[in-house]
Amino acid sequence: MRYFPLGLRKDLIRYFFRALIAVLKSGDVVWCHHHPFAAAALEHPIHAKSAKLIYHLHDARVSLPVGAALRAFTPDARVFGSKALEERYLKRFPHWTSTVVVNYGFDGNLFHPPHEGVTRNNAVPVILFAGRLQAEKGVHIMLDAVKMLRERKVEVFCKVAGGHFAGEGDVTPYMKSLYRSKGENVEFLGYCSPVELAKEYRSADIFCCPSLWFEAFGMVNVEAMACGLPVIASRVGGIPEIGAEGGMVLVGAGSVTELADTLQRLIEDKALREKMGREALASANRRFTWSAAVEKCNHVLKSVA
Repeated sequence: MRYFPLGLRKDLIRYFFRALIAVLKSGDVVWCHHHPFAAAALEHPIHAKSAKLIYHLHDARVSLPVGAALRAFTPDARVFGSKALEERYLKRFPHWTSTVVVNYGFDGNLFHPPHEGVTRNNAVPVILFAGRLQAEKGVHIMLDAVKMLRERKVEVFCKVAGGHFAGEGDVTPYMKSLYRSKGENVEFLGYCSPVELAKEYRSADIFCCPSLWFEAFGMVNVEAMACGLPVIASRVGGIPEIGAEGGMVLVGAGSVTELADTLQRLIEDKALREKMGREALASANRRFTWSAAVEKCNHVLKSVA
C-alpha cells in the first residue's frame, strides 16, 4: 500500500473498508491505530455518517509522508500511549486538541510473579533483556556492561530474548556483531513466545532495558514489573513514566559505566532486588492492568459521544 500514489491509496483504502462504511450510523465510533493514511482516507465518510473517529498513536517516528497524512485529517480525539509521546507530537503539531494518554495494559494471566512458595534461586544472578535485536535497543551497551562486570570479577549471567525485525533476514549484521562480542556468561535465547518470555521474567533476577532511542512506552518493562522483577532502564521516551512509582532504576542512555555500576549494585544487594521487585509488582498492578486501560478507553469514548 505504501508504494501506491496518494490519490490511488485513498481510493483503495475506502474500497477495502466499504463494508464498514456502509453499516456506520450516527453515534458509532471508529478507533484507528497508527495508520494515518487509513484515517486520512476514512475521515470524510466516517463523519458523513455522523460517526466519530478516534486516532491512536503508538510510534514516535514520523516520516515526511506520515507527517503529511497526519495533517490531512482531524479526528474527534487523539490517543497516545504515554505522556512523553503526547508531548513529542504536540511540539510538532501544536494546534492539535482533544488529546489524551492511555497507557497499555499487561496480560495478568501470562505475566505474574512466581507462585507462592517458588523463589528466584539462581546461584549466579541472571540479567534478562527482551526485545528486537537492533542497535536502537542498545543490546550492545548491555553486553559491554556485562563484560565490564566480568572484568571486575562480578559473577553474573545474561540472557538475551528476541530476534530480528521482520524483513531483515534470519541474522542481521548487528546480530552477528552481538554474537561475536558475547562472553561465556551470555546466552541468546532467540525469539520467545509470550508464554516462554513470561517464564524467563519469573526466573531472572534483574530486567535490563538499555534503549538508545525514544521509546514510545516500553511494554517489556511493564511485563517484567508485573512478574515482580526489578528493572534497570534508560532514561528515554515513556520509560520514566513506567518507573515513576518504584521498581525501576533509570540510567543515562548509552552509558556503559553507569549501567555496569547500577547492575553491580543490584547484583550484590539481594535485599534491594527483592524490595524493588515488590515495588515493581505493586506499581504494575496499580497502574497498568487491562482494567485500568479499559477504564481510560471508556472515558475517551464518552468524551466523543
